[in-house]
Amino acid sequence: MFEAVLPCTTSEECPQGQECGTVIARRTGSTSTMCVPVGYGSALCTLARDELTRLKAGTAPGLIAVPENINENPTRVDFCDAGPNDDVGLRCVGQAKNVWEQIQHDAEEAYDRTSACTFTSFIAYEYTAMMGVGRCENAPTVPCWDELDTGSTSKDCPAGGAQLCGGTFPGSGGADNMHRNVIFRNDDVLALPISNLEAPVGCGVGATCDRTAPLGSPQQMLEELRARCNDHPPENPRCEALSIPHNPNISGGAMFLMPESLDEARVRSAMEPLVEMMQIKGSSECRYLSSMPGAWGATDEECSFENMNFSRLNGEWIAPEDRNPDNLPPAAYVRNALKSGIAYEKMQGINPFKLGFVGGLDNHNGTPGQSEEIDYARHGAHGDQSFAVSGQILNEKYMLGLETSGGGLTVAWAEENSRDSVFAALKRRETYATSGTRPIVRFFGGPGLRADICGCQSFAKLGYASGVPMGGTLPPSGTAPRFAVSALMDPGWPNHPGTKLDRVQIIKGWVDRSGATHEQVFETEEGSACGVSPIRRGGGTWHKKGEAVDLHTCRPTGLGRASLCTVWQDPSFDPAAHAFYYARVLEQPSCRWNQYYCNARGVDCSAPMGVCGSTDPALNGKGCSSSADCGGGVCETPVSYTAFEYQQCCSGLVPATVQERAWTSPIWYDPTPARGAS
Repeated sequence: MFEAVLPCTTSEECPQGQECGTVIARRTGSTSTMCVPVGYGSALCTLARDELTRLKAGTAPGLIAVPENINENPTRVDFCDAGPNDDVGLRCVGQAKNVWEQIQHDAEEAYDRTSACTFTSFIAYEYTAMMGVGRCENAPTVPCWDELDTGSTSKDCPAGGAQLCGGTFPGSGGADNMHRNVIFRNDDVLALPISNLEAPVGCGVGATCDRTAPLGSPQQMLEELRARCNDHPPENPRCEALSIPHNPNISGGAMFLMPESLDEARVRSAMEPLVEMMQIKGSSECRYLSSMPGAWGATDEECSFENMNFSRLNGEWIAPEDRNPDNLPPAAYVRNALKSGIAYEKMQGINPFKLGFVGGLDNHNGTPGQSEEIDYARHGAHGDQSFAVSGQILNEKYMLGLETSGGGLTVAWAEENSRDSVFAALKRRETYATSGTRPIVRFFGGPGLRADICGCQSFAKLGYASGVPMGGTLPPSGTAPRFAVSALMDPGWPNHPGTKLDRVQIIKGWVDRSGATHEQVFETEEGSACGVSPIRRGGGTWHKKGEAVDLHTCRPTGLGRASLCTVWQDPSFDPAAHAFYYARVLEQPSCRWNQYYCNARGVDCSAPMGVCGSTDPALNGKGCSSSADCGGGVCETPVSYTAFEYQQCCSGLVPATVQERAWTSPIWYDPTPARGAS
């Protein structure tokens, strides 16, 4: 049976007797041929793929996930209990320990401890809390848990008005994603990870939950992690860990709810220095719709980049007419969290959301670094190879379908490729995220930065000497800070050149004297030669933006630069206002993964879908877009693609191109003398 199913799913080669499709370039510079096995499109093969999908995403996974991850009081499933005389859940705890020990072994085996430093691995795990909650009727963006669907007053909702908690809204279903990646500095780690079962999000005490912590709060988990690890107890004297929230864009707005206590703010500030900006399930920077500019707080169109139209993990796809801040809450996006953080700091003296930027894959394929669009078109995510399951990967309404992307990457500016050095860079936020490509970016800020730094040698040395790097904090100053950005394009690899750079933007967020938050995006100009010091304030574009890419070859045809460097000074600096600044480096447009997919399938949207197979000589062999064009005959597609694939490739549901980018961790300005420090 297993052999019979193989032609229904995937084949890397083209054995005798099987029909083959087109050639797709691989990262190594070699080529491989996509195989379309005989029978792939048959009813039996279609059924086999449906059954495999149902096994992974059907009823059974939900029956396990709900009690362990989604309930307010999570519990292990019954079969975890070894017997009436054993501790509850002992059987599953024992298996979890086996897996945890294997993770430690694998990480140690992969870590190159020699002076070559070729590869550094970290011991880590994912904290997979989720919340199956409703929304407050008097505040649709606020999640609520109390008395779900009963119509009773909910303490999770703002006081005043109808404080009812409702369970059905566009985008409901699934759960608010509260996942976090917990990374340990070295091999001194906890005996078992702290999971949602031991420290549930927003509850506090598991099976006897009394809701002492606010909804969505990771306070208990972070405090326990700090006590058992970062405080160096006798059993873990070298332990150190940090937590990284990921996929906030599908958290239903719950990831960045404002802390309800200073204790929560302090532990979040101490234990969560980073946030995931990009992964296969979308960008979390910001959100923009031309029909509602500013609705999510953002007014720049670049905030429409790789936005998913799911507000919750495995939730419902949100139709265009329902896309608004009620159903895609602003608190789900990082830029808004940064603004909330400095507003909280202005009032309370601590920033709970002082977050540097990282990127990740989360493709569940065990392929670190495989973030290129051309790779995603071939391999898909969560084990679903895109060529084998086109009904999923090309489906806009499927969680892992058309709206997903190749994923992101993290760059850490560390002294060497070792655990201690890289972890220290993560902790101090000297990192940047990319949307999957590999540009090299530096970002420094400070009032004393040389205006001609771009034209001088030792850009980084001068940046460290007279400013702070990405992730740093500027102390109080009466002089407007300057910011210097240097970027080199991703060179690509043989037979797949990188894409040139388009432009550099500076994103500023600040709190005015009344406590209101604001943001602004500034276009920058090219830096000057060393010894020439024009000071540029504010905007003024200097790039010549390329708009085109050849969709048949996926080669960029627009203009661009191999490197960019700019120095920018804040034209509206207020020395009394809390602020943050980060750089966004944009590449020229290039093919999105779905265009690589369609090209590999041989789909040409400028030509008819297929040809008629008809008994009518006048119609037989005629180009057609459906069987209706064939007068009772059949519109036959080539063997390399199906009618569904042609329709999805040519539907315009998602763009054929993408403008890849990098985001540097912010540099903060703190006007408070006692706290302003680098």
